[in-house]
Amino acid sequence: MTKAPVRTVGIALTVTEKAKANLDRQAAARGIPSSRWASQIFDIGFAAVCAREKSMPISDADLDAICGATLLLWSRGEWDTAAIAAGLGVPEATVARILDGWREYRRGG
Repeated sequence: MTKAPVRTVGIALTVTEKAKANLDRQAAARGIPSSRWASQIFDIGFAAVCAREKSMPISDADLDAICGATLLLWSRGEWDTAAIAAGLGVPEATVARILDGWREYRRGG
């Protein structure tokens, strides 16, 4: 089954000069443009808000897990599925399936 490509649209976002400087620094440390880093940060927060909207109980630990998992998915290198599984408290096979699905999704297929 072929998935349709995910279409994106731009939005305007205004931040303080200090926040912009921090975004620039953080993005540079990751080797990506500031706009991409800001988009990724938005995705993290949006995932948490959507979970709350669905009445899923979200604690600080849950938010940390959402942020960590989301950032993990943007990793550039090879993933250590055993370490990820241990950190998330799930079977390694589950992590492997998630990463395989993520790779396929990012390819647009």
